[in-house]
Amino acid sequence: MIFLPYLYKRYFVLNLKDIHPNCQNCLHSHDSVFCDLNTNELEELYKDKTSKFIRRGQVVFYENDPVKGLHCIESGKIKLYKTLDDGGVQILKISKDSELIGYRGLLGNGKYIATAEAIEDTQICFIPRQSILNLLSHNPQFSLQLLSKFASDLSEAEDKSIRFIQKTSKERLAEALLMLEKSFGTDEHGFILINLTRQEIGAYAGLATETIIRAIKLWEEEGILQLNKKQIKILNHARLVEISNVFH
Repeated sequence: MIFLPYLYKRYFVLNLKDIHPNCQNCLHSHDSVFCDLNTNELEELYKDKTSKFIRRGQVVFYENDPVKGLHCIESGKIKLYKTLDDGGVQILKISKDSELIGYRGLLGNGKYIATAEAIEDTQICFIPRQSILNLLSHNPQFSLQLLSKFASDLSEAEDKSIRFIQKTSKERLAEALLMLEKSFGTDEHGFILINLTRQEIGAYAGLATETIIRAIKLWEEEGILQLNKKQIKILNHARLVEISNVFH
C-alpha cells in the first residue's frame, strides 16, 4: 500500500522537474545573447526549446559528441572539462545561471569540445541547432552577440592558460580561489557560493589533488582561509592576492 503523503511528495518533485520557463519572462534575458530578440523570435524560441532538470553528477553532453544545439542554464552550475591522456580531467570553465554551454562546437567543427557535467542540481533549456541557425540568418544583432560571447570566452580561456603556465602551484591555487569568489560571489557568511571537491579544485587549477589538500590546510592554519567541509571562505584577501602574484 502506498501512502498519500508519498504520492504527494512524488507528484510535487515531478512537477518541479517539468518546469518549462517562458523565454519572454526569463529573468536572465536582459544579460544573455538573446537580449536583442523581438517578441516573435522569443515566442518561436519558446516553442522550439525543451527544458530539463539535471541532477548533480549527471552529464549533459560528452566531449566529441555531435552538437545538436546549445544549452542555456536557467539555474545551477555546470563544469566543462576535457579528459587528458592520463585519464585525468582539466576543468576549462564552470558556467552558471544565464550562461550558454555547447555553442563553441555549434560555431566550430560540429562537435562538443568538452564534457558538460552538473556540479549541483541544475535547470537547463535546450535549443535545437536549426533554431539557432535560423536566428543567425535573420537577426544580425543576435549573430554579433553570439560571436562576441565566443570571442570573450576564448580570450578568457587563453589568458588563464598563459597565466597558469607561468605560475607556481601555490600561485595558481590562490588565483583560482580568487577567480571562483569573483565569479560566484559569497553567501551571508562570506563562503564562496560554489561547493567543489578538492579534486575538482585541482582540475580547475591544473594541480594534483594532494597539492590542493596540503595548501588549503596550510592556509587554514595561517588564517588565510576558513573551511567548512567543501565550503571555503577567504579571510585574508590581501595575503591571497600576494600569494597569487596576480598583478605581476
